[in-house]
Amino acid sequence: MNTLLRCGFTYQFPMDRHPDHAERSPYFDSLTEFTGLRTFDEDSPEFDGYDSWLEDGYVQPPLLYCDAGTDLWRRMVASGELHGPDAAPLRPVPLIDVVRDIAVAAEKEQDRDLIGLWYSFGCETLLGGPAGCPYDIDELISMTAVQDLRAVVRRTEALSLAESSPYASPVEFADDQDLESWWWQL
Repeated sequence: MNTLLRCGFTYQFPMDRHPDHAERSPYFDSLTEFTGLRTFDEDSPEFDGYDSWLEDGYVQPPLLYCDAGTDLWRRMVASGELHGPDAAPLRPVPLIDVVRDIAVAAEKEQDRDLIGLWYSFGCETLLGGPAGCPYDIDELISMTAVQDLRAVVRRTEALSLAESSPYASPVEFADDQDLESWWWQL
């Protein structure tokens, strides 16, 4: 949780700062353990499962939490509880940037397995998704996140771990032999 708070993914407030606290104070005052605040009507035609349980925040008394981009986060921004960079609209972060940051952190922790695991997903997944990688080799070579990730893999000698991962895409099954071959040649 400390990492999520420090990175601005999650925000923490006293429970009485919840926008509904004044009208629902007996409810909030009765909470004594971790509780998700979203309520569900399973009989409603709009009910589509429990995946949205974080949208209205959660409490670990005496604190209220909301994740960036959720319904509660938007309400906290609108009420002025969050401002400045914390109130800025979220922007998508390319997966390759996230994987690079994970690899850099894993290198500091000497976690070669984690580095190898992420690298094993290959360029088609890390840079493209189901439609494949939209870049050519020259474009990949110029991407800072790709350069950094490959440097970590080289320094930690994690390529062999990546190649032996059950998630590795063998070159013979790749859509673009040249691109995948380049990925596995450090």
